[in-house]
Amino acid sequence: MSKGATLSSLLRVAARTEEDFVTVVQSVLDESDHARTAEFFDKMNIPRSVLGEKTMEPITEFGVTPDQVGDYEQEHAIGLGIQKYMDRHERKIKWHVGHPSLEGSGNVIFVMRCASSVTNMRLERLHFLLNSKDELTVREWFISRELMNKSFLSYRNHLRLASGPWTDAMNLNVDPMEFSDRLDSFYEIIDGQLRHLEEHRKKIEERRVELTVVPEGFPPVKPPNYFGGDLMNVGPWAQYWNNVTQRAHHFRESIG
Repeated sequence: MSKGATLSSLLRVAARTEEDFVTVVQSVLDESDHARTAEFFDKMNIPRSVLGEKTMEPITEFGVTPDQVGDYEQEHAIGLGIQKYMDRHERKIKWHVGHPSLEGSGNVIFVMRCASSVTNMRLERLHFLLNSKDELTVREWFISRELMNKSFLSYRNHLRLASGPWTDAMNLNVDPMEFSDRLDSFYEIIDGQLRHLEEHRKKIEERRVELTVVPEGFPPVKPPNYFGGDLMNVGPWAQYWNNVTQRAHHFRESIG
């Protein structure tokens, strides 16, 4: 994908198929233009008319390298753009809950597969960001926690909608056997994504204990594992993990 391509042309191509989505997003990431990356995700929109054709093929993971990752403020801006992308497509699934159809199931699969790839990509960026320095300002630690929390919670929101309201609506409004055939064993993709989330969380926690936060005018401290309701503490993480595993189980049961 040419670096000279306009953002609008990239967005049009990326919205056509999953292959195009992966190719275009990777090209944007490879440019390492942080402002352009943030704007791309801020505007990226997969139309409801575009259907995913893959169910059981492995999700394509985006290649992320340390030199593609910006500083904390740049990554915060990219995170805000990605969050708009995730929120926009969460609303897509909500629309399908109210308009269940076999044809529409292809769009939900597409959105969920892209949500997995984007979630893993944003967490990979966070790993590199946390590894970029050993001492953080209070602002940098705030950004780290926000990037982590939003990454995990946005995927949970997608899964919660797809594995409960949407599958239940589909089973009530279309032939359950046809629905099961359409989704095949897509639940295995979801199970695999949960394993990725657990691995990401372990890496973040391992890095946390190595970091130091230096508040201005105060002695250095270790980053707390629980501050402001984030997912590093044992209790919040256990609640989160129980929720997503229950959702994944419901998804498997719903499609027989």
